[in-house]
Amino acid sequence: MRPYTRAFPVHSYEVDAFGEAAPAALAGYLQEVAGDHAAALGWSLPELMRRGLTWVLARQRIEIRATVRAGDVLEASTWPSGLDRFAAFRDFVLRRQADGVEVARAVSQWFVLDLATRRPVRPDRVVAAGPADLPPHVLEPPGRRLPALEGGFEERRFRTRYSDIDLNQHVNNLSYLGWALESVPEETWRSARPSTVDVQFLAECRYGSAVLARSAADGAGGFRHAIVREEDGRELARLETRWEPRAASADGRVKGAGPGASPAASAGPAGAPSGRGASEP
Repeated sequence: MRPYTRAFPVHSYEVDAFGEAAPAALAGYLQEVAGDHAAALGWSLPELMRRGLTWVLARQRIEIRATVRAGDVLEASTWPSGLDRFAAFRDFVLRRQADGVEVARAVSQWFVLDLATRRPVRPDRVVAAGPADLPPHVLEPPGRRLPALEGGFEERRFRTRYSDIDLNQHVNNLSYLGWALESVPEETWRSARPSTVDVQFLAECRYGSAVLARSAADGAGGFRHAIVREEDGRELARLETRWEPRAASADGRVKGAGPGASPAASAGPAGAPSGRGASEP
């Protein structure tokens, strides 16, 4: 199957305090191009909902390889990349249109959810298996369950808002990513940027809940994160992030750290919706 490609201009409201496109903005482009391609293939979110089904994002790993700034135009390419018993996989590559530089790549894992039972069903009820000779994934597909956050951690509290809720009537996957990144220490935010984000969605969250975003350094240049619902202690998502200094850029652009920045920690660090928020494979 040929990749499906769509261009996205990067807007000023999608960049952070340092002029760089926020990880949630990049993840939003992936969600949009996945939804467009799913619609072109007949697997759109509205089509599934008419059948009492929906797409939910179960896992996504993104590697950010170059700086993206307001005014850039990105070309997002995507394709279905396989099925297993309960998951459909979808890969992505983001390139800057002006020079063809690859700025990010991602692999994602999607479930088809029965809206009545809120349980996964086999994805081959919805999507075609595709050719047997699929190209290799652009990144190693999600395998092991992300480890639980243990020991001491930073914590921030958030209340879900109307704008966090998607068509599946639960918190969209982009909100979890934003909450997790908000929980790192200020010196990390000022001096470094995420280079890898791996997120695993574990349970749904509805409007009105309070959530606790927790993070702890993993000792290897990154952080482990947990998003927990305050009222019952239910773990909603786990994440792992790796960070690199803002001063270093894969594409040669100079990236400034904010005032008072401290040295960065060591660098190292299918069709469907939701996280579980709505998006389409």
